Amino acid sequence: MKKMLLLAMVVVLGLTLAGCGGQKNELDTALALTKQGDCAGAAPYLDDTVAQPDGIWDLAYAFFLKGQCARKAGDAAGAYENFYAAKIVTCYAVSVSTGHEDLNTYARSDYCERVIPDILSELAPDVGADRIKAIEAKVNSALDARYMERFATKK
Repeated sequence: MKKMLLLAMVVVLGLTLAGCGGQKNELDTALALTKQGDCAGAAPYLDDTVAQPDGIWDLAYAFFLKGQCARKAGDAAGAYENFYAAKIVTCYAVSVSTGHEDLNTYARSDYCERVIPDILSELAPDVGADRIKAIEAKVNSALDARYMERFATKK
């Protein structure tokens, strides 16, 4: 069931990206490489997307893909960090979304409320409670600083 939901979300996000004018961006390249199993090749594109996302959903999806790659590599702490960041960004984006009738909002809300928290719960035993606290503090601090830099300083 989880794999089917993940596949459905990847398809929805892929279609959403494809419908954005047909131009290929860093995230499109990263997605293609991760689908081919080339996480090492996708890493610079994912890092570029995180550094300069085209939008909030690109940021969330880049963190999600980084989490998948870290998980595949056996890096539980790295996976936890990126999935946690994806959850925070996704939950924020869903909470400020104005298109509540949009079916994508409902699917993304499921990721915020159930899919990513389930992944985090699976990873938690391998990461450890102390490390989880440190990771969450690090991510929260980085995302808060990013928000303040991007929005609070604009006049």
